[in-house]
Amino acid sequence: MYEMHVGTAATGTRRVWHVVAHDHRATLCGQPLDPDENTQTDHHCLPCMSAFQRLMQAAEHV
Repeated sequence: MYEMHVGTAATGTRRVWHVVAHDHRATLCGQPLDPDENTQTDHHCLPCMSAFQRLMQAAEHV
């Protein structure tokens, strides 16, 4: 299972949505989770979304 969490972008200070595996404390792109998630954003972390896409494609071939 995967969840979405707001955090700082891997590059820069912009706030973005990251993908996080349910049993992990870091995002798919390696960013640590931000304890203050009250910030809203319409932006997504491209490295996280790319990693998530690869995981979903790999799961289709199993």
